[in-house]
Amino acid sequence: MHVWAPRAEFATVSDEALMEQYASGDGRAFEELFRRYEPRAYAYFIKRARSPDRAQDLYQELFLRVHRARDAYDPERAFAPWFFRIAHRLLVDDERRAYRSREVSIGDREPVAVRSDPAANLGDREQLARALDTLSAEESYVLLSAKGQGIGYAEIAARLGKSVDAVKKIASRAMLRLRAGPVHVAGKRVHHSV
Repeated sequence: MHVWAPRAEFATVSDEALMEQYASGDGRAFEELFRRYEPRAYAYFIKRARSPDRAQDLYQELFLRVHRARDAYDPERAFAPWFFRIAHRLLVDDERRAYRSREVSIGDREPVAVRSDPAANLGDREQLARALDTLSAEESYVLLSAKGQGIGYAEIAARLGKSVDAVKKIASRAMLRLRAGPVHVAGKRVHHSV
């Protein structure tokens, strides 16, 4: 989280007036709203997501959604309930996406042996982390968003400012690189299993 110094010129300006100014094109008004609401938004998500990384992602997405909805804001209504309604919807969407990514029909899967050894599971995570380290930051982001979090290509494309086809190509290229063969890490051959 950033620490924003309050602007003296906004000290007596209401949240509603700031949002109205932002909708009219005043970027400084948005900075002030961000300064006022960033800690509360982060606290809202950290309490519910129970993960600092997830909370960080959600609160950043929240401010992006506020930005996108700026023209729909009604200055006659209180800003805080509107803001937290968007936060709540974002959290619900995120939880649904996470649930759907875990949801698999029993008939669609081959039986998988479950490991009871936590050390073996840790080794799998480390192997995956090493494999992901071979990808570019963009490839990792696309792959983890699409495959790990169940986010659709259209949403990823919007976040990256790219076309859906471009995002699909990035995901495909990343999968091909992961499947290409072993990665050499500290003198060991590590096989990817994606």
